[in-house]
Amino acid sequence: MTEEVRQRCLEPFYTTKGEYGTGLGLAMVYGIVQRHEGTIEIQSALGQGTTLIVRLPALKRQKTEARARKASAPARSLRVLVVDDEPRVLRVLSEYLTGDGHTVETASSGHKGIERFQAGPFDLVVTNRAMPGMSGDQLAGLVKKVAPDTAVILLTGFGEFMEAIGECPEGVDLVLSKPLTLNALRQAVARVSVSNRRAVHQGEGDGKRRPV
Repeated sequence: MTEEVRQRCLEPFYTTKGEYGTGLGLAMVYGIVQRHEGTIEIQSALGQGTTLIVRLPALKRQKTEARARKASAPARSLRVLVVDDEPRVLRVLSEYLTGDGHTVETASSGHKGIERFQAGPFDLVVTNRAMPGMSGDQLAGLVKKVAPDTAVILLTGFGEFMEAIGECPEGVDLVLSKPLTLNALRQAVARVSVSNRRAVHQGEGDGKRRPV
């Protein structure tokens, strides 16, 4: 690579492949490494090749165990609607959430999700972003129109890039990256649950529909 390309190759959406490139491959790698508190060093010379050196911190058992204990504490019991067009993902998310004491219903598409939501009520909607027919973004917008205080978590394989460019679709309270771990989901549910309780408390008496 040239020096200019070397310095910019980790930027989201930067590509040298024209219309055939997305500029997301190395940016995704960089995001994952950063999330694990690591670094990437790129050594490259034009016409000679490129070497990427990834450094990650050594595992510290005490720190890991402390994080696990903190993440294992479930949030209050919620009524959760999970929407995803992949049956395996639906099953895993449902098992994660029910295992933490939440009541879960599922829907295999955005259209089925909004139908199920209207028959609610629900405290939280967890939805995939890329779905045929109705995307997670569209579903989130409709959820907020029906019940503005219902929390929405959006799942996507491009969460790192969305965070990097400050993108958060309208109606979405929190974006989570795939693949998703149980601890990450627990922390996200706890976070939106706290925010939701504050919003309900501040908005009491304004006549809006509230989750129960």
